[in-house]
Amino acid sequence: MDYQIEIRDIEPVRVAFTKYKGIATEANKVFPNVFKAIRGKTNGAPFICYYVMDQESKTGEMELCVPTAETPNVNGITVKEMPRIKAVCVTHIGSYETMHYAYEAIDCYARENNLTLQPPFREVYIKGPGMFLKGNPDKYITEIQFPVKEGL
Repeated sequence: MDYQIEIRDIEPVRVAFTKYKGIATEANKVFPNVFKAIRGKTNGAPFICYYVMDQESKTGEMELCVPTAETPNVNGITVKEMPRIKAVCVTHIGSYETMHYAYEAIDCYARENNLTLQPPFREVYIKGPGMFLKGNPDKYITEIQFPVKEGL
């Protein structure tokens, strides 16, 4: 795949979120709880913020985030301001099973440009499976944002 990689400033954003620890692909079973806690009132694409990720076992520590102005009404789901970050960004179109190609492209770009990537990185789900309809995985749109360590 031919990825267009760019470095962008990502603006701060207020999110409702819950912490999740476990298999990354199982996080989608917990995500609806965040939407329900804010009564579906979002003002941006949902994303997962990965703090620790083991590529072998596909397990990690993450936060399931939904941009919103709402205050959640459920225990375990709180609000915080995600900071402004400078990030290497790439958009992946297609199923989640092929997203590793986008990560490889980011790694290659970072090496070629002597950039130091640092967690937490984000997967922003611009278009994905809906709450009720699965949709066509070939048309999923996910933006990966990897913060760059500045001042080197």
